[in-house]
Amino acid sequence: MTRAWEAEKVVDSSLALTLINQQFPSLEAHTIRFLGLGWDNTAFLINEKIIFRFPRRQVAVALLQDEAHFLPKLAPHLPLSLPFIQWKGKPSKEFPWPFNGYYLLPGKTACHAELTKKQKSCLTAPIAFFLKKLHSLCPKQFISSSTTCKAGRIDGNIINQKLKKNLNELAEIGLLHNRPQLEAAIQRSQNFPAPVATSVVHGDFYLRHLLLNSSCELTGVIDWGNAHIGDPANDLAIAHSFLSSHDHQLFRDLYGEIKEPTWQLARLKAILSSTFLILFGHHSKDHHLKREGLQALEMISCGG
Repeated sequence: MTRAWEAEKVVDSSLALTLINQQFPSLEAHTIRFLGLGWDNTAFLINEKIIFRFPRRQVAVALLQDEAHFLPKLAPHLPLSLPFIQWKGKPSKEFPWPFNGYYLLPGKTACHAELTKKQKSCLTAPIAFFLKKLHSLCPKQFISSSTTCKAGRIDGNIINQKLKKNLNELAEIGLLHNRPQLEAAIQRSQNFPAPVATSVVHGDFYLRHLLLNSSCELTGVIDWGNAHIGDPANDLAIAHSFLSSHDHQLFRDLYGEIKEPTWQLARLKAILSSTFLILFGHHSKDHHLKREGLQALEMISCGG
């Protein structure tokens, strides 16, 4: 079975180091450490201080370009640290696509922090405030003809189609333990609106892209390749996948008005994202992502 995240081009540590030294000799890149892979990119840490991300698929090339477009404009307006892309690699005979580099931001991603329910609850306010600020930015100053269309990411009908496929696959591999309750949650989320392009959104706002300090405080947000002018439900999904139902009212109070259909669309997106998280974690042997995806589905199934 071909999976959406399967690499079209593989960059290993040796090739990455060669490309970096060829194009950025002044960095004097001596050490390289594999950081991880996602759907779209493979990340390496150079000299323990610089991250380089290499596309794994053709579609990721446009996402890197979108990230480079949004980040310089967003950073001055947002209260958390964002990557600053300082090195832009060019296609070459060794690797046909561009790649980007930036200084490592301090902290660890939330998926590796193994947060307790209480620690996640403490992040309700900073997440709500960050999204409120992001979604309140004037979209006009961020529009560019270079940014790719991502409207389908939050289309409820498309989400339903993908959910059916993912649930069947999870059941086949024995990772769907609460299907009746989960399907009930899906049914509670069917009064969704057509997506609207009203806000600047991160587009892939989930725990792997949240940076925390040693006190488990939110300090930064990474991976902005899916940033676009879109529906806030894209990002609001994190309230369902990361926060318990006990935190939802506080989140909504701090964020501001969220109409019930939009809240339902965000829940539907959260369910889909969590199924993909489990499948990706399972097949890539990333137990952190698999665990978090399973916890999210359990939480949503219980009325979250």
